[in-house]
Amino acid sequence: MVALLGAALVLVLGLSSQGSFALWNDTSAVTTGSIASGSMDLQLATGDTDPGAAGPGTAYSAASITVSALTPSEAYAFPVTVKNVGDADFTVSVTAAHGSTWGFVGDPLRVQLVVGTPDTSDTAYPVQQSCGVAVQTTVVAAAPTQILAGPRIAHGTSTQLCLLVQMATDASSDNQGRSATLSLGFTATQVTS
Repeated sequence: MVALLGAALVLVLGLSSQGSFALWNDTSAVTTGSIASGSMDLQLATGDTDPGAAGPGTAYSAASITVSALTPSEAYAFPVTVKNVGDADFTVSVTAAHGSTWGFVGDPLRVQLVVGTPDTSDTAYPVQQSCGVAVQTTVVAAAPTQILAGPRIAHGTSTQLCLLVQMATDASSDNQGRSATLSLGFTATQVTS
């Protein structure tokens, strides 16, 4: 028994003589550079004299889209360039509606908006300019109506659109000598794939 007690005492003394010890450790942290969000930004231009508008939500008056004496069945074509000056690809959709001034009786105007270049070579009465694509025109009404959906525009690029403005062949005689403006609403929607 004395031998057992002696062995236990040696064991206890042996453990206490080792003391406590800790493993080394270290920590580190990473601070990143600035992380800034990008923007969706479409820029519109409608002719050599119209520089366009840039900046999210920016609008402008397209003075080059004008017709001085439109008569029933005539059609005038205009270029509209959509530039993607933002940071992501997007698709663009466009609506048309009565503008801030609407002097016509009813809804005699028709529009068409397609990807393409306007053919403005016809300048003799009755003017029959075109967008080179056979797409049905849309009635311009008080409520916005979609006239274009979906062309994809990669960031840093632009797409040429053609806007056709036409007076209906059955436009009422009450529309003689009247004028109006159009409201075209462009919406860019980010593409993620």
